Amino acid sequence: MTRGPKTAHRGAPGRGGAAPCASRLRLDLAFDGTGLRGWQSQVKGTTVQDLLDQALRAIGHGGGRAVGCSRTDAGVHARAFAAHVDAPPERPADAILKGLNANLPPAVRVYRVSEAGGEFHARYGCTGKTYRYHLFTGPVGPPFMAPFVWAWRGTLDRAAMDRACALFLGEHDFSAFTTEEGRRKRTVRTLTACRLETREPLVILEVSGPSFLHRMVRLIGGAVVAAGTGRLDPEALRAVLGGAQPAMQIPALPAQGLVLWEVRYPAEPPESGAAGEIPPGPLLFPF
Repeated sequence: MTRGPKTAHRGAPGRGGAAPCASRLRLDLAFDGTGLRGWQSQVKGTTVQDLLDQALRAIGHGGGRAVGCSRTDAGVHARAFAAHVDAPPERPADAILKGLNANLPPAVRVYRVSEAGGEFHARYGCTGKTYRYHLFTGPVGPPFMAPFVWAWRGTLDRAAMDRACALFLGEHDFSAFTTEEGRRKRTVRTLTACRLETREPLVILEVSGPSFLHRMVRLIGGAVVAAGTGRLDPEALRAVLGGAQPAMQIPALPAQGLVLWEVRYPAEPPESGAAGEIPPGPLLFPF
């Protein structure tokens, strides 16, 4: 999960995309991350970027790689994900939409293709993201939910978890809530939302902010659960969020419960040449 620089970096050569292009396409998609190594192409394992690039080549695209709004960890899902690709305008958007989905596995679906213009950049133009983490607290989980939740066996102190969530709000040093890779970057981040919602037997952690560090949301979730079990005093988080080293190792929650729920961009004029639409929430994610 990476920080989104200001608009001045959009499309900068060497930073994830080509120079501004008048025939830039925006692709809105969703994916089941089970068995995938996240978005970004890697030496080993299949990624969403690999699959999308293969589908683009299958319909005749010979340009650069698709650029995504976020890296996402291996096994993490996306209800809403934006990407862009620079492509010549010979094909109408509806043909591109049909062609991509015909060449993608069922776990990855492109819902909308639109002509976004050269100033749009899926990564650097993104102004905010919302993630949701799903805990299943019932005795027996339905099998269709298993790939998208973490089954929790035990009691949780909801009041302690709420106190922990409140402490994460605002600007803090999240160096204790990322990996060694994440600590190579500026670790101060701002959360605009960190709250719990209960939909028995689900407990949902929702976290929003302009940008995130590598594995940050899963580590925040680990701290919230640790507070709920009594292993972590919520008040001890104040020192940790100030940059102090935690007294205990904060565990990251498993990847399968995490979903990139929403991505946000500045208000812009409606895109032209669009095909497809994002389905209502319950069709994209049943809970």
